[in-house]
Amino acid sequence: MQSGLISMRLFFGCILGWFLVAVTVGVAAWEVLAPGPTGGATLRPAGQLWFELDRASLNLVQAVIERYVWAPLWDPVIASLLQLPAVLVSAVPAAGLAALCHWQRLKDRRDTRVHPPDRDPL
Repeated sequence: MQSGLISMRLFFGCILGWFLVAVTVGVAAWEVLAPGPTGGATLRPAGQLWFELDRASLNLVQAVIERYVWAPLWDPVIASLLQLPAVLVSAVPAAGLAALCHWQRLKDRRDTRVHPPDRDPL
């Protein structure tokens, strides 16, 4: 039962990782194609990009976290992350989750070669 739960978590982690890879590619394309204040490609902060895309959701998330989760979580932690370049904010977890899935897949392949599954004699 527990190995099924671990494989389900790994499956959703892989989906989330590849989704974040797609987001990172999209953000990088946005940075290159959308002209910045100097006319060239710029690295916009994640908070600015979120504000440009949907300011209402940014305000909603801030209000929910400050009221219902923990107020100090927003100001020093999340606000600091939102000041980092958007590509970096999406690329780091994407790379971590994608690497975790890759290593787990390699481990599973190695385990099946070392300990092949029992075959049904039919």
